[in-house]
Amino acid sequence: MAYVDGELSQEEARQFEQGLAADPTLAKEVAELRALEVMARQMAAPEPMDYEWDRLSRDPLQRAGVGLGFALIMIGVLGLACFGTWTIGFQSDLSLTLKCLSLGTIAGFTLIFLTVLRGRLRTLPYDPYTNIKR
Repeated sequence: MAYVDGELSQEEARQFEQGLAADPTLAKEVAELRALEVMARQMAAPEPMDYEWDRLSRDPLQRAGVGLGFALIMIGVLGLACFGTWTIGFQSDLSLTLKCLSLGTIAGFTLIFLTVLRGRLRTLPYDPYTNIKR
């Protein structure tokens, strides 16, 4: 067990590994102890912080706050893009070249934002890490 737990010195581990290579019964026992170690780690109780994260993820107020926050950010970004487009395009004294460059920049950022958002929403059901717990 000391070998499996990594409690042997380098010299002791080297000597044990020599015996391990020569004795199939010992190798089987070490494999069983390693399997027990893995199973014990999987069966460990969650840490208190994990309980709190689980509780927060089920809390309707927390979920509503996060959802509302993202919705407000989306509305704000789109609103600022529309306002900037209107102001630059129709109410400014900028030259036609600067207006086109500014409007192109706003349109590009808006397009990237919407494309990334669309991609994230479409791939969310296929994300392999959504159900992974640390």
